[in-house]
Amino acid sequence: MSFGKVKQNIVVLTASNLIIGLIEFVFNMYLSRILGAEGLGLLSLVAPINSLFLSFMTEGLVVTISKMSARYQHYQDYAAMDGMIKISTAFSFLWSVLLSGLVWLTAGPIASGFLGDPSLRYPILSVCPLMILMSISNIVKGHFLGLAKIKIPSAINISEKILRFPILYTLIRFCLNHTDFPPVTLVYLCYAIGEMQSVLLLMIYYKKTLPKSPPQPISLQTVKNTLLPLIRGAAPICLTQCLLESVNAFSSVIVKSRLCSIGYSAAESLSLLGKYKGMVFPLMNYPMILVSSTCSIVVPKVATMMTAGKGRFADRLLLRCLLVAFVIGLFTGAVFWIFADEMGVFFYKQEDLALMIRLSGICSPLLYVTAATTSLLISIGQEAQSFRNSLFQQLLLLIFLILFTGIPALNIYGYIAAAALSNAVLLVQNLYFLKLHRST
Repeated sequence: MSFGKVKQNIVVLTASNLIIGLIEFVFNMYLSRILGAEGLGLLSLVAPINSLFLSFMTEGLVVTISKMSARYQHYQDYAAMDGMIKISTAFSFLWSVLLSGLVWLTAGPIASGFLGDPSLRYPILSVCPLMILMSISNIVKGHFLGLAKIKIPSAINISEKILRFPILYTLIRFCLNHTDFPPVTLVYLCYAIGEMQSVLLLMIYYKKTLPKSPPQPISLQTVKNTLLPLIRGAAPICLTQCLLESVNAFSSVIVKSRLCSIGYSAAESLSLLGKYKGMVFPLMNYPMILVSSTCSIVVPKVATMMTAGKGRFADRLLLRCLLVAFVIGLFTGAVFWIFADEMGVFFYKQEDLALMIRLSGICSPLLYVTAATTSLLISIGQEAQSFRNSLFQQLLLLIFLILFTGIPALNIYGYIAAAALSNAVLLVQNLYFLKLHRST
């Protein structure tokens, strides 16, 4: 694949992801109307727990499968590729069923003991069907990403996100007043129903696009040859994301507790948390789609170049990816600084978000480049080092959150300061190991 083809795929994936991100952003606005700031704060408590369970099951699979499929396509070994997909799907499905059982056992203690609200067990339990469905879809999505077949899967993903609106509306209309569980539960049931149609369409497209080749018998050795590199590649990425989600869960509880300790009520603390993590944070994440789309195309391409001994071309891709992330961060920061007042009122009908938006915009170049370096470490086979760097950064984040959010003059703005300082340390670490790779 030439640089021109890489650029074309980045443009296609970026465009589709921008559409998906826009739909998700509008959906988040829809949720803010339904749940309010306090409801979004409650969602901010539950979402990291559910994301943690999803991370144990899904994270690392998409990137690892994309790299494996790219290598099989490079050698045109389509029979082995099909066997790899079947084995990976079966393994991921069984793993998701096992984790669903763990969710059923731990939902009650987590809700009452950690989150302090027994009724939140229902939103936690609602993640189980989503986990099982994503165990299949993520394998197939990673496969198509590695083969650079992204148009049809992107269209399927877009249709899934659009369907969330009528699905959630129907669930709220017919279930909300007839059940005792929190409304947040319906949000995750909505996600699961949308994921169901995505899985069906992806499997149909996979069958249609699979090249004709003699079937390869699946032996115990074949299973071993598939699962070992899959686990070896996915495990560090999975651990990194699980670490991020664990800290995310702890950070929400810590921030709420620290805000209460300096005089805010529980409701006020949830509202502040909801305004930052439920409103400003999604604004920051939308331009991040451009960075993640670029990395999604570059990671399997760099991995293939490294395998083929084209290290010089891989280095050029690495530098271009970092430059793209930095430019996107600068542009985002400028937009956030200039239009902060208008953005808070236009998107969320809130007049007190301007300072949060401006400060987040200042941090955007740092955060976007740091995210890019984390992905690029994975592309050069440094998954374990990426995990170690992220572990150190997340520990720093927790320490900074405890220190900064307990200062009355900072309160919720201490979250922004903690994120900026911890990511600055992570960026220095990641750049050091990327430079070390280039010098070898």
